[in-house]
Amino acid sequence: MLHLSLACRNEKMSFSVTKLAPVWVVETTVGPDPGPAYVLASRLGCLFRRVRMEMLALDSFLEERREPGLILTSGWRSGYAALRAARRAGCPVVWCVRHEGRSAPMLRSLPFDLVVAPSPAAPTAKFCPTLGPMTIVSPALLARAGRAWQERLEHLPHPRMTVLVGAQAYRTQEEALLHGKKLAGLVNRQGGSVLLVVRDDSKPDLTDAFITGLSDTFLLVWRQGEPDEDPLLGFIGCSDCVVVGGGDVAMLVEACVADRPVFLMEREQDLRGMRGRVARRLIEDGHVRVLTDNLSPWPRQVLDEAGRVAAILRSRWAL
Repeated sequence: MLHLSLACRNEKMSFSVTKLAPVWVVETTVGPDPGPAYVLASRLGCLFRRVRMEMLALDSFLEERREPGLILTSGWRSGYAALRAARRAGCPVVWCVRHEGRSAPMLRSLPFDLVVAPSPAAPTAKFCPTLGPMTIVSPALLARAGRAWQERLEHLPHPRMTVLVGAQAYRTQEEALLHGKKLAGLVNRQGGSVLLVVRDDSKPDLTDAFITGLSDTFLLVWRQGEPDEDPLLGFIGCSDCVVVGGGDVAMLVEACVADRPVFLMEREQDLRGMRGRVARRLIEDGHVRVLTDNLSPWPRQVLDEAGRVAAILRSRWAL
């Protein structure tokens, strides 16, 4: 399957690998979410081809004029299959990791031309660390979603707060109710509204308590399992700030793609595990703040790790 992303081309760059052959994406994913290699390829602004791992062993895939100029891959089996194909094609291989966990020295020792992985370690020529996982959400995607939702949300007053709730956002009904009332008080103080997206509704009694706490505000709610498509990107694109409670690392990183204040609903001392480590780094780098009683914005850069890594690849291999 071929995918074409539109971008400005430098016509003077006559030896661009994308003019010799497309970029190939080799990975096996589980579930609906795209893998990190596909996410990165979608941000390169050039033609790329998704290739099944078992097809790499066929000589017909490496015939003249069909050889790849660059292979993006993830996973161990796909990675080493891509390495074998790359040796025959004479092209570089970039191995992408979705989750943090492997040590930086081990990642730097792998036989790929570049390893892209979530890590707090310093970058090297063969290792490109990211702050959390790369996400398919981009600033351009948020802007398009905001334009698409603008008319539908124009009746809701500003400032608008998008509240994104994932798993383990609260432990009891009392805690959920208090969180909702706190957010309602902050919003009502400024005459605003709340756009709520519940990504995990496995404990509906807690969700109901949270919504009850928010019920004194102008409120629009989408809950997991509803027939409509998840409106999160449109909500964020039309909001003035974002509040995140619970969920996984990817959900938190997606919120930070927005060019507006992002707040954590939980206390910093309650941050644990991999998500807690990434959240603390986001706080240290100024991408996120713990929610207090102040919704004022602060100077921060948009977190777009897929876009940043794509720029590195375009520069290194003349894409």
